[in-house]
Formats: sequence, C-alpha cells, structure tokens
Amino acid sequence: MIPEILKNLHQKTYRLETIVTEQKNLFYLTEKKYVRIAEIYYLGNEKGHFKYHVLVVDFNFSNDDNAMGKFLKQISYLFDEVELTVDKDGNILEVNNLQFLRLRWMKIAARLSETHKGEVIDNYFTQISSLLEDENRLIDFLGGYNMFGLLFNGLLQSFDTKRKRESPDGFTEIMTPVKEGDTMTLTIAPENTDPTQIDHFRGLFVFKGDHYEEGFMEIKKDNMHLKHSLLWIG
Repeated sequence: MIPEILKNLHQKTYRLETIVTEQKNLFYLTEKKYVRIAEIYYLGNEKGHFKYHVLVVDFNFSNDDNAMGKFLKQISYLFDEVELTVDKDGNILEVNNLQFLRLRWMKIAARLSETHKGEVIDNYFTQISSLLEDENRLIDFLGGYNMFGLLFNGLLQSFDTKRKRESPDGFTEIMTPVKEGDTMTLTIAPENTDPTQIDHFRGLFVFKGDHYEEGFMEIKKDNMHLKHSLLWIG
C-alpha cells in the first residue's frame, strides 16, 4: 500500500494553506493567510527511496499589499521548486537541487537588497543563507507544517496500528488510524506537551484508497494560533 500512496502523488495538485492568528494584546489580534498551489511529480525509485519534484505554481499572501508582505512573498519564490528524496514513510532524506537553491538565493538576495534595507531585512538574509548551508536544517524547515510537512510527514507507513513519532516541538505525536470503507483517517493527538510551549495540538490526514486527499494541523502556542491545511484539488 505504501509504495502506491507515494507513487500516486505523481501529477497531483494540492492547495496548501496556513492561517496565522496572533493575539497582539487583550483587544487586538491579527490574521494572515498564506496559500500555495503545489504540483507534485514522482521521479522514480532509487535504492528503495522515492524522488519528487515539487513545483509551487501559485502564491496568494493576504498581506502582500504592504512592503514587508511583498518582501516575504519574493523570498518565498526561492522554495517554489524543490527536488526531494523521501523514504518509504514519507520522511525527507535529501534536497537534491540544493546547489540550484543556493545560486537562486544569491540572485534573489542581490535583487532584493537593492530596494530593501535595515536590520530586519539583514536578519532575513542571514537566516536564509545559513539555512541553505546546512542541509539537515533545510530538511527540517521544508518538513515543517507551514512548508511541505503536510505532504511529507513520515506518516505514510502501515495504517494497521496506533503509532507515535517525535515532534520537532519536543513532544510526542500519537497517530490513530480509523478506517471506514475505503477511507482511512489518521487522527493526530499530542502526548507530554507539558515541557513545551504548546497549548493545543490536533491534526488529521485523510486517504481514500491509495490517494492522499486532505490534511489538517492546528497548533496553539504562546499568543499564536496556527492552522495548516492541505487539499487535493486535481
């Protein structure tokens, strides 16, 4: 079943959305929405691992009408084309076009630095340059729920029993499969969140036959409320 799910990502188009609600103070909160349309292409199997080309064909940022929003959208174009190797569980193992991303970043940074100045901008440039120099950190970043973590999440293995995995936020995610007809729903709940800053965590992934149709993850921590969703649209 697992190889078929991975192979069936080929030529699929998904809508990825992140909604960030921030409670600035008792009386004021902000909401920002980031939507991407991503096409997935399966490039084949090599030594038991699976290779993919992920192409983001459209962006829609709710705050791209202001200067910082436009700046962040331009940075996002850096990751609109990535080539990944994943294992049979869906964990990202390698970024195959890393050198391409590094060269692309040099061009984007040079262009943006002509029109964007200041300490905040410099910090963004430094963080991204540092990220691209460390493939393990880049893999963790791309595997985050706000990037491609709803697609490649390490949970594409046998759906027969309850399973656990360690979250990047320092707690354990418990996955419970619920089958109804040809639909399999994986519900995600937290364990031992006390040492973390997580106030609320829940998620689900929905598969119909060998097709991955829908994913959702909700996280509350500090003053932030994050909702990440994925929907198969074609």
